[in-house]
Amino acid sequence: MQAHIYKSRKNPDMYLFVREGQDLEELDATVLERFGALEFVMALDLSSDRPLARTDAATVRNHIEKLGFHLQMPPTAENWAHWDNLKAGIRAGKPE
Repeated sequence: MQAHIYKSRKNPDMYLFVREGQDLEELDATVLERFGALEFVMALDLSSDRPLARTDAATVRNHIEKLGFHLQMPPTAENWAHWDNLKAGIRAGKPE
């Protein structure tokens, strides 16, 4: 899968991965609002043997396929991994 990577001008070290050719206007408004202005960084092949700095290519591909995007947050920022659960309709709660 070919992906395009954008960085946020509003939040340093925050990156948005999308499928090559994807219309950014189709993304969730909350995501776009959080990012502010986007700046194109590069195109990247997300093959299984491609090493990435903060996650693996399979995770990024999975998020793009299921959610339409993958967020890479700064290490000290809040974790947006909950997007997977929210889109799947799963709410956080205490384990039983």
